[in-house]
Amino acid sequence: MTKVLIVDDEKYVRMGIRGETDWSLIGCEVVGEAANGVDALSVAEQTRPDLVISDIRMPKMDGIELAEKLMEKYPGIKIIFLTAYSEFEYARQAVRIGVSDYLLKPFQDGELEGSVQRLLHLHPNVSVEENELEDELIPLVKKENIGNRYVQTALEYIEEHYNDPDFSVGKLADFMSVSEGHISRLFKAETDNSINNYLTKYRIKKAMDYLKDVQVKVYEVAEKVGYQDIAYFSNTFKKLVGKSPSDYQKEGIKDIKVL
Repeated sequence: MTKVLIVDDEKYVRMGIRGETDWSLIGCEVVGEAANGVDALSVAEQTRPDLVISDIRMPKMDGIELAEKLMEKYPGIKIIFLTAYSEFEYARQAVRIGVSDYLLKPFQDGELEGSVQRLLHLHPNVSVEENELEDELIPLVKKENIGNRYVQTALEYIEEHYNDPDFSVGKLADFMSVSEGHISRLFKAETDNSINNYLTKYRIKKAMDYLKDVQVKVYEVAEKVGYQDIAYFSNTFKKLVGKSPSDYQKEGIKDIKVL
């Protein structure tokens, strides 16, 4: 579980964030609260949060100073600012110095959860280990490691057309002005995958990225990656990933054994 610290000088704002956010759904737990930056530093020392959700304007120590001290003391900690419209540019500048994200008050239902999900799963400083595990789970060749220009072109075509539900090796071959057999043999030799198998892996890998946003529905993800049959998509996903799309969306890659 990702440990979260909530910092805001308004008690009812803290209560609202804590009580109205589905923390368990996004793999988080609230480990503490504070009304200002000074108290937040003390609570952070005791709880060692992974993520701090903080107001900018607070007494004793504002959010900017708090963020600077937290990032210096706990490298890798993530911070989301809550800001009024009048402080909008202030918050944008804070992002440039390392603050992870900001939300304008009052934010809409689901906005905070979405921000946390994107941050924890997609931010390069948070999910490096997770991304490495996913790369091991579904390994895909890198174009720069491929010497054959036909196979490079085929990989580029897959990247651009993976979401086409009518994708076919025939379409790819016509695009490249080669025979299906020729490009299939070259592709298999260079990637150790058939074109269709590689396409499936690429689609599921893209689906994993989409599912990291808790606001996206599984059927929407299926459509985004070229599947019209959600049951077939779900079965394929579970076969490659080891858990269903909905379970992966809730839990991420944890508890999945990479062989």
